[in-house]
Amino acid sequence: MMRIFFAACLLLLSLNIHAQAPQIAFDTVISGLSQPVQFVHAGDGSGRIFIVQKGGAIRLYNSNYTAIGTFLTLPTDSMSNGGEEGLLSMAFHPDYKNNGLFYIYFVNRYGNLQINRYKASGSNPNVADLSSRITFDTIPHPGRTNHNGGELHFGKDGYLYLSTGDGGGTGDPGNNAQNTSVFLGKMLRYEVNTSDEPPYFNIPPDNPFGNKVYAYGLRNPFRWSFDRLTGDMWIGDVGQDRFEEINFRPADSSIGANYGWRCYEGAQTYNTSSGCNNPLSTYTFPVYTFPTNLVQSVAITGGQVYRGQTYINMEGWHIAAEFYTGYIIKLKYNHTENKWDTATQKTSFTGIADFGETENGELFAVSLLNGRAVKIRAEGPIRYIFTGNGDWSDAANWLNNTIPPAILSAGSEIILDPQTGGECVLTAAQTIAPGGSIIVKDEKHFRITGNLTIQ
Repeated sequence: MMRIFFAACLLLLSLNIHAQAPQIAFDTVISGLSQPVQFVHAGDGSGRIFIVQKGGAIRLYNSNYTAIGTFLTLPTDSMSNGGEEGLLSMAFHPDYKNNGLFYIYFVNRYGNLQINRYKASGSNPNVADLSSRITFDTIPHPGRTNHNGGELHFGKDGYLYLSTGDGGGTGDPGNNAQNTSVFLGKMLRYEVNTSDEPPYFNIPPDNPFGNKVYAYGLRNPFRWSFDRLTGDMWIGDVGQDRFEEINFRPADSSIGANYGWRCYEGAQTYNTSSGCNNPLSTYTFPVYTFPTNLVQSVAITGGQVYRGQTYINMEGWHIAAEFYTGYIIKLKYNHTENKWDTATQKTSFTGIADFGETENGELFAVSLLNGRAVKIRAEGPIRYIFTGNGDWSDAANWLNNTIPPAILSAGSEIILDPQTGGECVLTAAQTIAPGGSIIVKDEKHFRITGNLTIQ
């Protein structure tokens, strides 16, 4: 058995690859969807993909993007589905693998914002148990049908978070976003209770206002995310007349943040007639804005930080989008220069309603306008990871079922990390070009019966 480590050909790209923003492309993996609004995984090791559709159905696919069926359909008489309404989000309990609990967020038949909790069926994990439904929480949303938010996520702290819009209307006429006693225009946080008897949640003891409010001053945070590595919070907030916003807070300082609306749009004054007497230092202004009036219609779709292992040039970049035009926005903090590196890219893929991840951190998006789910890839060097046992040429042994090309290009990496007790056996011809690398993880086994050439 031969165990080797090719240190001489290892290119330490991580030292400088982030100076240039990645050029990205989209590969369609699922089509024929009906107004998809979210791409989610259950975190249960199954690799399954859940697509939330605005009309009330949640479609289920395996890790190869093959349809399994419909996981849940929300009865049409229980919801409102016009305009910005409908089924908007779902989130899985951190212990979903054992307790089967998940949560959905929608606009109910009365126009209010509602969270339901369900369990997966005990006899068939690919469908929900409709009889398990409980109303987890309802948030009044009187008078208007727009600015509902909103997206559910569990944080690293185990709490459930929900973004809500300000209730609609021009300029937040009720000043809801700045009122910490109202649950509109907020980031809410719940301590969930897994009991089958109420109460189904508690107020986390460190919530800053003694209620569900975690942060405030948001207009319509339709899509937001946690960085799966750091726990940092990224929020895309749809603007009024002047600015679309991307807001960022580190994980250790996101509690109690005031994102400024309606006192401020972007970092500029909007309406300071009431409740805006706080020092400027108490507001959290966006890390990135772009003009709302660039084109006739503009709306930010909050994104994700790429934490997958495949696309080396995309590591650590936050990828967001403009809904109507297809512009992609890329952000990453430059610690050397203490500033944000930013870039935009015009694409033809419009209507992005959500960025989501698979369990292994690969990045995807769904288009509300054309009913597709796409994988996001970056041009440039790629990392190929062997995670199985046996033949190098068996795609099932590689992460994402992707075998390295016969000639590995400069900057790309092959990492051999076979399963415990297994080995990687190279039976084919493989060439590592100058600047490429092949790495065998510690205590892992690599056997060569074919031909390996390192140039």
